[in-house]
Amino acid sequence: MTRFEIADTSQSILYMCRITFKTMTIGLAVAYGILFAFVSIKSAEAATLKPEAMISTSVVMVSDLFDDVPAKQDAIVGNAPTPGQTVILNAKSLQRIASTYDVKWKSNSPADQIVIRSVVQTIPSSDITAAVKKDLISRGVTGKFDVTLNNVAPTITLPGNVDMTVEVAQMNYTPGRDVFTAVLAAPNAAHPVKTLSVSGLIEKTTQVPVLTKGALADDIISSSDLEWIDIPTRQMVNDTIIDADKLIGKTPVRMVEAGVPVRGRDVKSPQLVARGDEVMLQFNHSGLQLTAKGKAMQNGAEGDIIRVMNLSSNQSLRAEVTGSKIVVVQ
Repeated sequence: MTRFEIADTSQSILYMCRITFKTMTIGLAVAYGILFAFVSIKSAEAATLKPEAMISTSVVMVSDLFDDVPAKQDAIVGNAPTPGQTVILNAKSLQRIASTYDVKWKSNSPADQIVIRSVVQTIPSSDITAAVKKDLISRGVTGKFDVTLNNVAPTITLPGNVDMTVEVAQMNYTPGRDVFTAVLAAPNAAHPVKTLSVSGLIEKTTQVPVLTKGALADDIISSSDLEWIDIPTRQMVNDTIIDADKLIGKTPVRMVEAGVPVRGRDVKSPQLVARGDEVMLQFNHSGLQLTAKGKAMQNGAEGDIIRVMNLSSNQSLRAEVTGSKIVVVQ
């Protein structure tokens, strides 16, 4: 082989090597691209474990446990926890669920877990009492009254997907008696999810005026100092004041507390005339009114009859107190 033939052969081999290397490089790039796309697709399809599951229905679904679960793979796993309780699924249980329902999830640690809680809502005692009162009214209980339940602040706990309503399903009440027993159903009597038995008393009430703030002796009570409250009629005493007019313009005999029913003996008319005061004497006779100066011999509130002295004649007279240092001679 001549020197030129050898050189030509070397050039051909070098050219073929370059083509082969380039082809391998392109092949590897394509292979890596396909592998990356495959991994990306697999990652996109993989499900992720939720941090916790809050259940508002009566069952737990696969989609309650994992994110990105296709609709065709979603299914019921089991019953939801009782309202107020929790269930914890560990890594082994989760892996078994994932395998059973063909969920693309794999546990990375034995510590993997999910806490399942039922979303709950509570019907308060006030709503239960209101439902009982409404039913009693429909049965003929009239007048102002309150309902006192023997149960201590009863409540009804419901799943999160149930209406927050309650009504009386059964009532045992005899007209004229002040006691009852009842069974309540939520959300309603036709489709009860929860029931509650209660018993209690019917408390007849009376509206009375009370002070909005405490008053001391010699304070004058005005209409703006009063508000109305309902109290059990059985707690009233004979002289409990139920007429605001019997408080307005009066003064406490001693301190009267705010919000407390006032008794007749707790207030009095304010003193308008003090013993020794110089007063105006008014004489009414045949449509004529005469006045003179006098002196009070006794203390007196509005409407009181006291002794006074006419300073002109030194005559002792009986007179009715009608205003501040004003009396009308009898």
